[in-house]
Amino acid sequence: MHPFAAAFADAWSAPTPERLVALLHPDVTLLQPHLPPVRGRDAAHAELQRLLRWMPDLHGEVDRACGNDAVVFIEWRMKRTRNTRPGIRAVDRFLLDGDLGTERRVWFDQFALLAEMMRAPHIVPGFFRYRFGRRAR
Repeated sequence: MHPFAAAFADAWSAPTPERLVALLHPDVTLLQPHLPPVRGRDAAHAELQRLLRWMPDLHGEVDRACGNDAVVFIEWRMKRTRNTRPGIRAVDRFLLDGDLGTERRVWFDQFALLAEMMRAPHIVPGFFRYRFGRRAR
């Protein structure tokens, strides 16, 4: 496995904002569907705090990865600890500068996230706080 993907898998096995931002360049840009870009390591840290506050039992499992010194693609699943379902499949593409990500773009099926919330309605209020609450600039 590519070294960056291995570090990603390790960080997502027991995620904290600190472990996850350690993978990122200080001038990183994070891009994901239907949300404004997150720019900079401090903003990324704040965004990850918000995400893990909403779903504190969230973790990730990497299925496969490929890449080179400039770009890495990681296919993985976002899962909740108490959930036995396969998880929400995602693909992250990282542009790299050395061993740090300078840009991350993620693709995932947003309907899978909606279905997960319909199966666990107690997480819906937190989703609205996460999705529509105040974001770091």
